[in-house]
Amino acid sequence: MGNDKSSQFLFWDCVQLIELTNRKATDLHELLEGIKEVPPNSIFLHMHQSFLKYHFVHPEYNNDFSEWLSRKLGDDILAEKLSELDPFEYTSIEDLRKTMIQILEEHTCKGLACGKVARGEEFYFDQSITLETLTDIKAGNLVEFKECLKKIPLSSIYYHIFEARLRLEKKSDDFSYWIEDSLGLSELAQKIQEMDPYVLSLEDIRKELINLTDSYVSQQS
Repeated sequence: MGNDKSSQFLFWDCVQLIELTNRKATDLHELLEGIKEVPPNSIFLHMHQSFLKYHFVHPEYNNDFSEWLSRKLGDDILAEKLSELDPFEYTSIEDLRKTMIQILEEHTCKGLACGKVARGEEFYFDQSITLETLTDIKAGNLVEFKECLKKIPLSSIYYHIFEARLRLEKKSDDFSYWIEDSLGLSELAQKIQEMDPYVLSLEDIRKELINLTDSYVSQQS
């Protein structure tokens, strides 16, 4: 494979700037109303920011809503239900929001809602702006791609895996899209798409990407 610049993979990095909103929740009803009304980037932030918080370990709950429901409100049942949601099944935050609302409303209708949290234990809705930065790291073939994976920051992996789905509006990520579209390696691209990043830390995702790529490089040698 050559190094045609038009087919090179350019690695981007990102930083999330967190903005406070005036919205908070003290109980399940207020959490539900907040989820209905906050902007999409707030939903995205609270469903994903744990991956940037915990680079090397996978947290007990993979989103802020579940963590608050369990640790502050004491509703482990609902926390588990939201934690079982796979955002990778959605290409739109609005579709994900609808599913979350349905889960919370069903839980409320069954009379399973807990009481209010104490002062200082509220859920605060934040929102984020993602600042994108082009790095000087690039790959023109699979061998170069594997070496790049070893040195890119974990926030770059987050950007190309998690943020990509909203940009592409597809059940795909930047890595598998490039591998299939530019390198023609549909089998490897499919294996990357089949990864479940929501049960992995960012460092585990890096290792899995390197292993998959290395295995394919070895087969082609």
